[in-house]
Amino acid sequence: MSANAPSDNSLPAGAPSYATLFGPVFWGFCVALMLCGISAMQGYMYFNRYNDKLGVRIVAATMLILDFVSIALVAQSVYYYTLPAFGNFGPIHHITKELVMECLIGGVITFIGQMFFVYQLWMVKTSVSGILPTVMRLVVLAFGTVGLVTSIGCATMMFVFPQEILANRNQKFAVFAGISKAFGAGADIVATIAMCMFLASADTGITRTSSMLRSLMHLIINRGILVTAAQILLVTTFFSAPKHLYWLAIHINTTRLYVNTFFGMLNARTEIRDRFTKTENLSFPGEVTFRSHRLTGTKTSLAVGGGEKISHLDAQYSMGQIRVTTSSTVAEI
Repeated sequence: MSANAPSDNSLPAGAPSYATLFGPVFWGFCVALMLCGISAMQGYMYFNRYNDKLGVRIVAATMLILDFVSIALVAQSVYYYTLPAFGNFGPIHHITKELVMECLIGGVITFIGQMFFVYQLWMVKTSVSGILPTVMRLVVLAFGTVGLVTSIGCATMMFVFPQEILANRNQKFAVFAGISKAFGAGADIVATIAMCMFLASADTGITRTSSMLRSLMHLIINRGILVTAAQILLVTTFFSAPKHLYWLAIHINTTRLYVNTFFGMLNARTEIRDRFTKTENLSFPGEVTFRSHRLTGTKTSLAVGGGEKISHLDAQYSMGQIRVTTSSTVAEI
């Protein structure tokens, strides 16, 4: 429990009522509980279905544990602000130590989620020429690192100025928070664009391969839109409504979204595998037809009519990953 809060039962003129102030935080906490439950279910599914590399499993376990710790800290803070001193504005003049720790954990979760995406970008061998792929990977890495560092700075300001966070906001805290969320959103935007570019370069024109790549891109785009929208909405409410706590309600859910999308991308491999490894007849132009039970490491040359080569396909599925390889592109998830 945090130190005793001031007993002041008033706020400056024009401030919102008690219900208006804490209502969004309460409902945001309710949504966060549901998202945490979804994360728990996704984590259970992941650890029962996949036997990935030890490093990936450790990262997944870390994300799940941090999510549980984070929601527990939020629960303690919501209790502190709403129940013991119900109707009293005094507690808002002091940030709880639990929220300080939750801010730090949220920054770590965001960083892990973004760095896992960076890892995926480095694993993709793209046919996009020039230094653009390397630059985009480094930009995501740099933006994510800046986001983590400023999140630590944000938590530090909350610890140093506990009475200038929720009410009478400290300017240094506002700067650190704004930079952290802005760079976080930038990292997600660049990462989403980069991955879609890399996967698009793998398109061979073969219906089966193109469908798989489109499924991967839809998954990545949905993930990018969701977390980026949350970051942008958080920054917008933080600066546009400084006398309200809308931003806090969004903040405690943004952390949950990163965990949800992390496990969602891992678990989506089962659906993609089942969709593209069923036994079926595959037909291509040039009267080439073959039957496949699963995608394997066999390289196949396809020809049209008089023998004009159109592509090479080397695709395989193995436990823990889906790999699509063309003559110049490898995409892993």
